[in-house]
Amino acid sequence: MQTVIRSAQHEDAARIAVLATQVWLHTYATEGISAEIADYTRSEFTPDKYLAIQNDVWAHIWVAERGAHLIGFAVLHMGVPCPTRASTLAELQTLYVQAHFVGQGVGRQLLTVAEKWAFDLAGMPLWLTVNAHNAQAIGFYMRQGFTKQGTTDFVLGDQRHENLVLIGRTPPCT
Repeated sequence: MQTVIRSAQHEDAARIAVLATQVWLHTYATEGISAEIADYTRSEFTPDKYLAIQNDVWAHIWVAERGAHLIGFAVLHMGVPCPTRASTLAELQTLYVQAHFVGQGVGRQLLTVAEKWAFDLAGMPLWLTVNAHNAQAIGFYMRQGFTKQGTTDFVLGDQRHENLVLIGRTPPCT
């Protein structure tokens, strides 16, 4: 079955929230569910948050579907300065693909659409952060031409988690 990439609609918000929770927990709750993880997922991955992103003129969400099933999504925010290179203002905030579909080109398709949107809108590459221990995601982004620019921390409760700051390819000359 073919993967379809399209802009998210309001009726997608609940499915996006559930998929975000599933992927985030699978990736980061490797030692189980702590109180901090439970609180974070309940507050961050809500349909209302994804509806707010859809209503933000500086943001965009794309979803990947097979049939009537959501299998991945990407969130891009414009106007967000990169912590290591302030002239880059297009943050790929999220690119999540359900584990069953990793390695099938879904992430690459979502990334390509987000990169094109950032290039067309602002003529700049994407930047993102990724957990420094997420070797699978780091490898994916490096294969897509991203380079490490520095580090930043993600704070959850009283713990700091090192994230790499990656920058995508420079927009093509026009």
